[in-house]
Amino acid sequence: MLLALLLIAFPAVSPRGAVSAANPLAAEAGAAILRRGGNAIDAAVAAAFALAVVEPESSGLAGGGFAIVYTSKDRKVHVLDFRETGPGRATPDMYLKDGQARQDLANAGPLSVAVPTAVKGYVELVKRWGTKPLALLTGAAEQLAQRGFQVDLHFHRASQFRLDCLAADPEATRLFLRKDAAGDLTPLQPGDRLIQPELARTVHAIGEKGESAFYKGRIAQAIVETVKSKGGILELSDLSHVRARERPPLETTYRGHRIVTMGLPSSGGFIVGALLNVLEREDPRAGGYRSERFLHVEIEAEKRLFALREKIGDPDFNPGTEERVRKMTGKEFAGELWQGIGEKATPAAQVLQLRDKGTSSIAAVDEEGNAIALTTTVNDAFGSCLVAKGTGVVLNDEMDDFAVAAGVPNAYGLRGEAENAPGPGKVPLSSMAPTLLFAPDGTLLLAIGAAGGSTIPTSVAQAILHVVDDHMPVDRAINAPRLHHNLLPDVVHLEPDALEAATARALEARGHKLDFAVEPFQEPREHGMFGSLWGKACGVGIDPDTGWRVASCDAREPGGGAVP
Repeated sequence: MLLALLLIAFPAVSPRGAVSAANPLAAEAGAAILRRGGNAIDAAVAAAFALAVVEPESSGLAGGGFAIVYTSKDRKVHVLDFRETGPGRATPDMYLKDGQARQDLANAGPLSVAVPTAVKGYVELVKRWGTKPLALLTGAAEQLAQRGFQVDLHFHRASQFRLDCLAADPEATRLFLRKDAAGDLTPLQPGDRLIQPELARTVHAIGEKGESAFYKGRIAQAIVETVKSKGGILELSDLSHVRARERPPLETTYRGHRIVTMGLPSSGGFIVGALLNVLEREDPRAGGYRSERFLHVEIEAEKRLFALREKIGDPDFNPGTEERVRKMTGKEFAGELWQGIGEKATPAAQVLQLRDKGTSSIAAVDEEGNAIALTTTVNDAFGSCLVAKGTGVVLNDEMDDFAVAAGVPNAYGLRGEAENAPGPGKVPLSSMAPTLLFAPDGTLLLAIGAAGGSTIPTSVAQAILHVVDDHMPVDRAINAPRLHHNLLPDVVHLEPDALEAATARALEARGHKLDFAVEPFQEPREHGMFGSLWGKACGVGIDPDTGWRVASCDAREPGGGAVP
């Protein structure tokens, strides 16, 4: 326990590389690979497999994600999209029952399961940019599953929040719940040991045989049979067509610093880049640190960008969307957006009229300067709450990231239109935003990503603001107090110590409604989101003076950094 606290409280620093991950055990799995001569991509993949074991409430082998990779030898950036897709039998109206939109069917159970793509992505990362054999990279995950580990408070609270959902599935009940003295099902307590022998066998098979062990044969059959037996639409043919796609990144600059982030089908990178472009027009020090004018513009920009998000979707199914998003990440568009921000808060309903008609994060930088920011998820806590029988694999509920009907919010309060309706082979819109920050001279400064649904892009952007404008090291930048506006509900969410009292009063005088969180963990809110209101960021920075790698993960929830 003391070791975990130390990993959370202090950054991990080394000239030979560093790894940050949403769980200290996963960070250590990645650092162990650096010690054995692996590069940053090897380390991140090892950490991702470990996260699938130690954070089943947040990520898993049946999830998906994005990675942004920097190869130092040729100074190139690569983006890999291994996001889940809609099954072949998915339809735009699949969640309309008797004329009513049923968001609950997309939040849990068999119809919430999208085609798992995480394993394909991890294997593809190693094939393209890794240096070590896959079996070595899966070793730590296999041991953690076989020998077990002590669950933490986050695991306990996630399983408490999803208790009824988990209890509805016999395999999830057997793995993640226990009976108390009265015979009632209850979550594991912090410190209890979770052993997952079936998952250990699954990870071992992937290490030995590669992706085919997951997408063909016994494991694939178990996944499909589990979903179909309960009324789902996943087929073996869906698993046989899984692919990872290399995408063009989104690029912009902030005060001379190059920003390279995730493009579509994620909206997260677009929001990060566009928000920074708007704020570049403001003086961050006019009126002192975190001045109310700067924060006012930040809030108003966030509202407008989340409104624009509702009209975008998978670029492969929405021609012209990619080019439109690139323009919205440009300086000219930022100027137009900035010009439209007045001195008073604009009501969310008016912003909508103005518009154009559980996740885990890993970052790693090695001694040679190769870097990766990887974000992976099963969406809500424990995904669909279904476990494929005999495999230990928690299945995602990523169909929730589609718009079940126009204007209906998902679990994170995000809404969408027809552009993001369910469809076969279609990638649901995401908020994930793995991002790289480069100094004006071109040297890498930071690899960062975050978990937390709609708060992901605002968390990443605020960390970059603190690095560039406030010259903070990565650990302070990640843990500085945050604010977030989701458009709807029309309130500014803030941490208790985010503002001086005078600044809060000044923002309220402008018409902003402020909602200060009592603690990092929030009870389920309007849309049923579990966990911290604030995005859980993990990053590795490079000290510009010494070149040392500094790994840090958000102290708001368990996470940590590790070094070779």
